[in-house]
Order: sequence, then C-alpha cells, then structure tokens
Amino acid sequence: MRSLLALCLITTTATAEPLLTADEFDALTLGRTMTWAEYGQVYGVEQYLPDRRVRWTVLGDDCKLGHWYADGPAICFLYEDNPTPACWEISLSGSGMEAHDTEDPPGSEQVVIEDTNEAMPCFGPEVGV
Repeated sequence: MRSLLALCLITTTATAEPLLTADEFDALTLGRTMTWAEYGQVYGVEQYLPDRRVRWTVLGDDCKLGHWYADGPAICFLYEDNPTPACWEISLSGSGMEAHDTEDPPGSEQVVIEDTNEAMPCFGPEVGV
C-alpha cells in the first residue's frame, strides 16, 4: 500500500507541468497559428501576431482582433468585441499546450492548444488579411 501511494505521488508530481510565463508563451506562439480544442474537438483558431496581438475565430464565425497579456500566472485575452478578458493558466503538454480557464473549477477539462499549418478560417470582416 505504501509503495502504491508513493507511485501515485510521483506520477502526479511528474505530470504536473509548471505554468508558462508570458515570455515563454510568446516564444512558443509568436508568428504561429494555433487550434484550441476541448473534448477532442477544435472549436477555435488563433493567429499570434507581433506585440502580443492576436486574431481569433470560433470556427464558422468572423475573425476578431485582440491582444493578450499576463495577469499573475494567467495569460489573458481581450478582444475588440468583448470588454471582459478570458484568462487561462497555460502549461506544456505532450503535443503542445494545455490551458485551464481560470473561471472553471479545479479538475475541469483542459483545453488543448496545438500548432497548425492550416490557413486562418476567417469568414469576415477581415477576409484575406
């Protein structure tokens, strides 16, 4: 029983990745386009531009411009059409990054952020930008 508990503690500690700093997040995303997926389904795509600017779309919707910033350990996104920031605690995972919405309770489903080679699927208002 004692060794099982020790194994569980080691496994939990080994898989708990530290949160990315703003500089680390910037280095991993700048100039890239990333998908955001929950429960195995991509729901949005974000393009990371210079000066911490972003272009975001929920699939099938218009693209929105915004920016991101650090707020303590969280990375927060603020978009042109919404004055309320969306804040995430982001860490590295095996295939990219994992994000936990700071508004969600602990243990809730992680959002997976992965690099993509697909074009940004903007339907408006900045099609072709």
